Amino acid sequence: MKKIINIILSGTIIGICIGFLIALTFSLIGQTSHFVPSAPTFVNHFSTNTMATAVSAILWSCTGILFRSASLIFTVDKWSITHQTILHFVITFIIFTPLAVLAGWFPLNISALITFTIIFVVTYIILWSNFMHKAQQEVKELNSLLKNR
Repeated sequence: MKKIINIILSGTIIGICIGFLIALTFSLIGQTSHFVPSAPTFVNHFSTNTMATAVSAILWSCTGILFRSASLIFTVDKWSITHQTILHFVITFIIFTPLAVLAGWFPLNISALITFTIIFVVTYIILWSNFMHKAQQEVKELNSLLKNR
């Protein structure tokens, strides 16, 4: 139970921090006179910017919890890295896509979904490659330490 609470809390904190920083970056780039938590089409659904920010924080939290909990897939030692990666990709894509639609990041139509999918796949490959490279370096370091014992 303690592990589940830790995953939820850490996912919430990470998701809100990353979501806020992304929204702040876009607000600064767009030179808006006030903080914009998401796309204008999303914000326009709310009577106040504060309410749009609160709902955005909930969506950012859900996103953080999703990716934090999905990372547990990589702790299942009996699965190959290929199996882990495919399962992680499918789960995160299937759950993250509706969250992105709810957040107003793209409209619900086929061309926007294709564009979102391409961006998701490219981002996933870049991040996965970085994590794999780091893991390979750690394995090399550990093997080197074991040889020198």
